[in-house]
Amino acid sequence: MDPRVARSHAAVMDAARDLLVELGPDGLTVDAVVARSGVAKSTVYRHWKNRDDLVADVFADCMPALEPAAEDLAAVDALRDMAQQMARSLADPRWQRLLPAMILLKTQSDAMAHLNEEMKVQQQDLVTEVFRRCVDEGVLDPVVLKDPERAGLLLIGPVLAVALVDGEGIDEPFVDEVVERFVRGYSPQA
Repeated sequence: MDPRVARSHAAVMDAARDLLVELGPDGLTVDAVVARSGVAKSTVYRHWKNRDDLVADVFADCMPALEPAAEDLAAVDALRDMAQQMARSLADPRWQRLLPAMILLKTQSDAMAHLNEEMKVQQQDLVTEVFRRCVDEGVLDPVVLKDPERAGLLLIGPVLAVALVDGEGIDEPFVDEVVERFVRGYSPQA
């Protein structure tokens, strides 16, 4: 990519991200991005077809990516690692400000709905794989694999609730307690 094109792209992304965090989705307009970034409106429209595509690009850039747990980890440690990754993502102040906007925008924008679905699929694949490891090692009852999306929500729900109410409360001991209670609830002996 031409260095000038890369610089203008980065300036627009930085301005759009800042506006989204500061003012929410309604504050992110192309005119506001142009004013904040110093990039010409025609240049913005060369990179993005419309405002919704720009918003989706900002979310895609900020969206936390979960990494698969190391193969040598015990299943319960892989489960803990996955939950800790999600907690760190949800505790990020920038993502905490963007998440409610994403929830709102996914119903208003095809680009955001598509991005939300991509994130959901990526996370669900990871959750299902970790649950499968836990079932294979006898840590979790196979029932979690009948509806891994629901079981995943039961695991991450408390972490998400704390993130939305008080991001400061998401610490490692809290997440460990959530994982321990989840494992007890889905134990093969329960």
